Amino acid sequence: MTFDTFNVDTAVLRQQGQRFAALGGDFASASKRLQSALEGIGEPWADADFGEIFGHVYTPIRDGIFTSMDSLGERLEGIGHNLQDNARNYDASDASNSGLLNGISGQL
Repeated sequence: MTFDTFNVDTAVLRQQGQRFAALGGDFASASKRLQSALEGIGEPWADADFGEIFGHVYTPIRDGIFTSMDSLGERLEGIGHNLQDNARNYDASDASNSGLLNGISGQL
């Protein structure tokens, strides 16, 4: 009977976790800068003939995009932290199982 095996490189998980967390933080910062810049502009369409209609269409879409961008930044950071947690948990489990197996083999 043969068994399939797999290897987990926890150093890579940690590294990629750090990158995801940094990406999420960078994305969140860029999102906040964009939001601030757009809020600073105000409503330049207000005096246009189509201004009221444009504002009714644009504003809720803009606000929804802002919410989505904030969520994406948080989720990317969360993925990064979860990858790092998985690496720590895998290493801890591997060390524990290794200790148990060494104890069993010492009894044989």
